[in-house]
Amino acid sequence: MTTLRFKTALLAGVLAPVAFVFSGCQSAQVRNVDASGPQALNTAGINSQDWSNAADQLINSLLTSGALDRAPSQPAVLAIDRVLNNTQLNVDTDLLIKKIRVALTQTGKVAITNTMGLGERAVVASEAAELDEMTTGKKAKVIAPHFTLYAKLIQQVDRLNGVTQNTYTFQMSLINVKTGLTVWEEDREIAKQSKKSAVGW
Repeated sequence: MTTLRFKTALLAGVLAPVAFVFSGCQSAQVRNVDASGPQALNTAGINSQDWSNAADQLINSLLTSGALDRAPSQPAVLAIDRVLNNTQLNVDTDLLIKKIRVALTQTGKVAITNTMGLGERAVVASEAAELDEMTTGKKAKVIAPHFTLYAKLIQQVDRLNGVTQNTYTFQMSLINVKTGLTVWEEDREIAKQSKKSAVGW
């Protein structure tokens, strides 16, 4: 009986680590979540959901301000400059620009021009216009924008009593190309706090 118990205990001791190894090899469960919904990760640092929400608020503010409605003709022709990132983070500003472009063009009030501003899109559009002129013998007509939209990301870090607060600001400005005047400007702040753990590891 003692031998049987010993063998049983020995077998259990061998199988337990094996079971642990196999359970650790199981694939992680993956699920789809709404990037702007409550199930998205809310971290101490800023994430894509935060930037997306701030962009939505700024776009809504721009549309309700009526600034685009004062263009000489409709839809208003808009050039979007690069988003200037003055934070310590590696932000995919191309995604932010794409979100802004899609949201504005879907309203039917705005036509985005790719022949003005900076970036690869301007180069591609310029080369396409030159190619069209070479093949047709006619100079392509370029429509100048009524406005240029500028955006900037700013970060401020504050520390007090072991608490670190990162305040991120998403700024947007709409400039009248003809006059150089700022006809609309808005910003949104996103504050994130993290507390240093009392445990030193």
